Amino acid sequence: MIPPRLRPGATIGIVSPSWGGAGAFPHRVRNGVAYLQSQGFEVELSRHALEQHGHVSDTAENRAADLHEMFERSDVAAIIAAIGGDHSCHLLPHIDFDLIRENPTIFMGYSDITVLNVAIWHECGLVTFNGPALITDFAEHPEPLAYTVESFARTVQEAEPVGRIAPSSQWTEEILNWREKLDLTRPRRLEESPGWSWLRPGAREGVLVGGCIESLQHLRGTPYWPDLEGAILFLETSEEAPSPARVDGILMDYENMGILSKLAGLLFGRPMGYSESDKEALRQVIMERTAGFDLPVIADMDFGHTAPQFLLPIGCRARIDSEEESFSILQAAVS
Repeated sequence: MIPPRLRPGATIGIVSPSWGGAGAFPHRVRNGVAYLQSQGFEVELSRHALEQHGHVSDTAENRAADLHEMFERSDVAAIIAAIGGDHSCHLLPHIDFDLIRENPTIFMGYSDITVLNVAIWHECGLVTFNGPALITDFAEHPEPLAYTVESFARTVQEAEPVGRIAPSSQWTEEILNWREKLDLTRPRRLEESPGWSWLRPGAREGVLVGGCIESLQHLRGTPYWPDLEGAILFLETSEEAPSPARVDGILMDYENMGILSKLAGLLFGRPMGYSESDKEALRQVIMERTAGFDLPVIADMDFGHTAPQFLLPIGCRARIDSEEESFSILQAAVS
């Protein structure tokens, strides 16, 4: 099931399913909202989007209610998370998946929003989107990065197959302190990208599933863990920069769970906050853990916590072809 496309003039709803970052950094909210409005969209914040309730934005019940209200409203064409966090898992017992199934709407975010992206797809069959959030991406000063904007338009505004994804020529992981509003003083510095790392060869197709590797841990052993038979699994690490050793342990868990033997392919986003030696160690870990499996593997891709990023529609078919060094999304993600 794919949601209707985002049309000019449509309303975008903003929710805070996890951390209360939107309330902590109102200038980022203003910037993100202003940018989306400049593109011709109406923007509406959910009732509790700006709350701060300890380490989360609000109670699980209120956060779930915001999600339900945005899905149920016929005038809301897309729902975008303000930011991630670590506690979207609180919402799972409260979500009315029947309501979501009856009101297919674009739902997008990354990092901890992985929990909701995957659970909604698993329970409802609705394509969801691993992609930019309001205050991390759309609030970039003086404007969002073009690569991210182009991917957003191509994926959720056009009802046709996304097609081949090209690597970004530049990237950044620079952090300009939001509390001191240094993010308003200049754009983040971009550096030239060496491109993606093609670690293992092959040409395979499969359904895209995945997100932040740490956030996916919240779903293991729950009814919301997805069926990964024949999937192209995409993974990325958070700004907390889990060590290559920790990633090695998680991938070994996947092997022990029988997951790696089921996959059609594996994608890794460019890690944030890693030294060059850590990046190389991570690539080595990925190579070691996938050595016994016949699947193409790409690393250092443009999704996740570095910027810019392309959107990955969970539930859509994609193709990896190492001989052509191509990655393509084969289906339209919206109707």
